Amino acid sequence: MIVSVHVPKCAGTSFRNILDVIFGDGIWHNYGTIFTRDQAVAQSIPARARAIHGHFIADAFDDLFPKRRLITWVRDPVERVVSNYYHCLRAPDMRDDCCRIVHEQRLGLLEFADLDWMKNLSERFDKSIEVFSRNMGFTRVMGVPRLNVNPKRLEATYGLSREERSFILERNGKDLAWYEQACLRLDAEEGLRSNRVA
Repeated sequence: MIVSVHVPKCAGTSFRNILDVIFGDGIWHNYGTIFTRDQAVAQSIPARARAIHGHFIADAFDDLFPKRRLITWVRDPVERVVSNYYHCLRAPDMRDDCCRIVHEQRLGLLEFADLDWMKNLSERFDKSIEVFSRNMGFTRVMGVPRLNVNPKRLEATYGLSREERSFILERNGKDLAWYEQACLRLDAEEGLRSNRVA
């Protein structure tokens, strides 16, 4: 069983489409059914499921699938928070607590970044997909999709002031450490592959 945690604004929608190609009707999109380990019951999961993808706590399925392969995509925490903010403005979903608060309280970016939900929760998505495919034994998925991106962002990163970037980073130190570790792991994987090819 593959369990894929979709962290908002970390290429989860694009990755969901890749999983759809790989697993077809063997993937279960779990958005809102099971969120925590206490809610996980086998009867809620379709019998055909070989992969689960959606918004839920990372250990939600540990008891049901102790040998599961856990996957998630991470992103520079500043870029993730800023992208999430502009997504809430661009495509409001009032069922989402964060989005609703942004609109009801007319939050600015830094006020949004200061919400508990935005603290410490993929710009290398193509390389990561290659590593994922190789490690899982899948043939490389061609035409990696870019879905749910901000159409108004023209540069690789959001244009923030030094103060804005520092403010958001102060609230996401754990995420930054996790992200940096993931980057080192991806670099090591690519370095190992380069050495094997050479």
